[in-house]
Amino acid sequence: MTQRSYSNALAGPGMMLLSAAIFGYFGFAMTWSYHSARTGEFLLFVALLDWTLKCSSIAFLVAALLTFLNPIAGNLIYGLVGFVGAALFLLIAGLDFADKQHTAMHPLLLLIFAAWNGYGSFSGLREILNARRIASRIEPPTPRYNRPL
Repeated sequence: MTQRSYSNALAGPGMMLLSAAIFGYFGFAMTWSYHSARTGEFLLFVALLDWTLKCSSIAFLVAALLTFLNPIAGNLIYGLVGFVGAALFLLIAGLDFADKQHTAMHPLLLLIFAAWNGYGSFSGLREILNARRIASRIEPPTPRYNRPL
């Protein structure tokens, strides 16, 4: 077997660009107010949500472009950023639950996004590790000059 085949669980650049577009829309096109309209206090969880969306969008775009050159490296970045984003969504949902007066987004929606991104990232990272393990077991082809006549 000279050609490596990777699992279908790995994301392609199209899915990464879609993720970048969705996160970018909510991060860059939406207006997030970091301060309470009533008290003027700084709302950390709103700022954290905004910057999580913006940074994830940029990282997903970089992963999509890198996937054209190296599919494993692009999927690795995509999976790691998605996993960190899921963890941050959990943190933001917790902060949102704790604040009884303000909300950035419905915390249940944040928990659903965290579960979705976390599961997808975990599956993708597991597939990358499996693909690397399988690729290390495949013996490289014998060079032409070492083959018997």
